[in-house]
Amino acid sequence: MTLQQKILAKQSKKGFTLVELVVVIAILAILAAIAIPAVIGIINSATQSAGASDASNLHNACKTVYSGVKSGTITTSDKDAAGSACSWAAAPNASSTDRTNKANAVTIDQVQAYNGTAIALDDMYYVTTADKSKNVTVGTIVFSDTGKAPDGLSATKLTDKTSLGTIYGKAATSPSP
Repeated sequence: MTLQQKILAKQSKKGFTLVELVVVIAILAILAAIAIPAVIGIINSATQSAGASDASNLHNACKTVYSGVKSGTITTSDKDAAGSACSWAAAPNASSTDRTNKANAVTIDQVQAYNGTAIALDDMYYVTTADKSKNVTVGTIVFSDTGKAPDGLSATKLTDKTSLGTIYGKAATSPSP
């Protein structure tokens, strides 16, 4: 075989050997084994942060609406974020008792409509027993993606029909005529 034929034979040889392919696959497997747990950790951390932020925002919205209805600064003459009347609030000239009863009866879905938010409640809980060591009071809304209340907290699952009176430990009663 001439030199020219050897050069042409080498140039026509294309592709990878089996050993080269196995080495590349092994390297990729090692990199994946290192990267996947790190990515999962980042995703879990982001989920926890977003959930905690949503819980805090919902908690603040509930406190604002509760105190607004109770004090008479949010009344039936006000409108929610979509422009609908706040029929769930007390009338502008309502008594203190009527305002308190209406505040106790406001539900989470009414709070969200008022604020124009749509926070998923799947993993939200409200604290039923204060815990000073964890800096939570009755009514604090917390996030847990474990399918149960956060460890060490006495809390109940939140739904869109949960009333603010239930959250803050007050029974909602019917307003007087």
